[in-house]
Amino acid sequence: MAFNVVNGWTVPGFTHDRELGSGASGRVMLATDDLTSTKVAIKYLDAALVGDEAFLTGFRAAARRLSQVEDPNVVDLYDFVETPDGAAIVMQHAEGVSLRRVLAAQGPTGPLAALSMLGGALLGLAAAHDRDVVHGAMRPANIIIDANGNARLTDFATAPAGTEAQAGPQYAAPELWDGAPATVATDLYAATAIFYECLTGRPPYAGRNMARLHREAPIPADEVPGPLRDLIRQGLAKDPAQRPPSVADYLGALEDAAVSAYGPSWEAQGRGRLTELAAQAAAQPEPPKPKPARISGRNPITAAGKQGRGGSRTRWILTAAAAVVVVGAGAGATTLLRGDESPPPDPAPAQSSSPQPSLPIGGVDPAPLVAQIDQAVAQAPGAQFTYRQTGCCGFPATAKGTFGLAQDGQPSYTLTLASTGAARKPVRALIVDDRLYVRVGRQWKASALGGRGYPAAADQVRQGSSVANLTALLRSATTLTKEEPTETGTIYEGEAPADKLVQAPGIGTVYAQMTQATGAEQIAFAIKLDPDYRPTAFWVRAGPEDGRNQTMRGSYSKWGRKPPVQAPRAA
Repeated sequence: MAFNVVNGWTVPGFTHDRELGSGASGRVMLATDDLTSTKVAIKYLDAALVGDEAFLTGFRAAARRLSQVEDPNVVDLYDFVETPDGAAIVMQHAEGVSLRRVLAAQGPTGPLAALSMLGGALLGLAAAHDRDVVHGAMRPANIIIDANGNARLTDFATAPAGTEAQAGPQYAAPELWDGAPATVATDLYAATAIFYECLTGRPPYAGRNMARLHREAPIPADEVPGPLRDLIRQGLAKDPAQRPPSVADYLGALEDAAVSAYGPSWEAQGRGRLTELAAQAAAQPEPPKPKPARISGRNPITAAGKQGRGGSRTRWILTAAAAVVVVGAGAGATTLLRGDESPPPDPAPAQSSSPQPSLPIGGVDPAPLVAQIDQAVAQAPGAQFTYRQTGCCGFPATAKGTFGLAQDGQPSYTLTLASTGAARKPVRALIVDDRLYVRVGRQWKASALGGRGYPAAADQVRQGSSVANLTALLRSATTLTKEEPTETGTIYEGEAPADKLVQAPGIGTVYAQMTQATGAEQIAFAIKLDPDYRPTAFWVRAGPEDGRNQTMRGSYSKWGRKPPVQAPRAA
């Protein structure tokens, strides 16, 4: 009963399971969505923040932009709920342990794990900065290390303007102490200070007058390994103009330093070490919670008030930019793709009590369905898209942008693309015919699809996000079921044999990689179609749900005729 309410209320539609943590900005609860049974984290904002209209106005705008961020290094924000009883942030429940706990339990991480952490944190910042959101008060407590060694950022923009330095004093840039607003440069400073702590076991500055230390004390670069000192000097520069001008520039410097010092496999080794440290920290008793930093004017939490009532809550399972994010280890494909308000329907019966032997198990005939998809897409041959491939065994890729279908059905793309290792930095790119064009400064660099790095990631994106991939899954299905249609569309869920997909023209390579890495014989999938039979989201998995697997997921929106993508003049 102690967890039923926080500060007198509960976000409508959720049941609390337990408390995950608390701090100056509020308490975080693990909760279950009453409609989908999905686990989420809910941060109930402190009464002082709820009463700060200037903060709320700014955070409402930031929350709208953050809800559109879909990045493996950012904890997804689903909804910002306000009622007469309070305000709360509904977000993804990211399994893992905080970097603060890792450092408290294990001490310094070593250079490779520290570099991996910094790279992941910078990628998360880049995704948010692209939406004009700065974090403001980064510290180890709001970096989550998950079971795969990903550094995931949370608590963006929760420090009111003017309080960022007090919220994270050991990581606050000099200009924050002078009252300047939080910026990209202050985020880079904080990320570097955390990087320094991973390397040495302590923040770069500690003492009674933190403002003076950040403004005047020498940068302690000599305390870290020699190849990494320039990164510390750049990121902790007193003058924000002397720090890297963007996250992308700092990522480039990080990659150069890491490869030069530790070789091209630095990222895989660092991620592996970070994974080990997080697992060891999670296995140890949780250390006592430090006293939370106090924000000026903060009021104590009370238990007065009534159970939350009224207040609409936007459904977040299938938002425009986070269409198919895996929210919990037990989330099934149908839960991921459902985007309506209606309760989950009973399993759909087979279309006929005596289905034809040629039909897949489940009774859905894929042939007319594929024909309807092809016809719908031919009438609107282009869309905005997101795509992500993740899993146990390498070759990850993320992309977002637009594509258009040519006469032969081969899509051409304009997109932002990232992968891992040397291709970790997000880049602007085009895919035309069988070539990738990457923007480098003012010039375009061209290369054939496939191989390694960006060309390999681009080939994965083109195959995995293509409509041809979805229709091949349907045609090959040995099991295919259909949910009851809703106002937002219909979900089809099934399985297809891997050996058949490996032979499919135009998409076989990506399935060959997935099945070789996981040993999967069947490919599980779910596809959501809008009422006009245009795809809006998909989810594909090779391997078991809990175990060695590879997953593709993506979304489509704004179907229509797109102008053809022209190949640029490459240098």
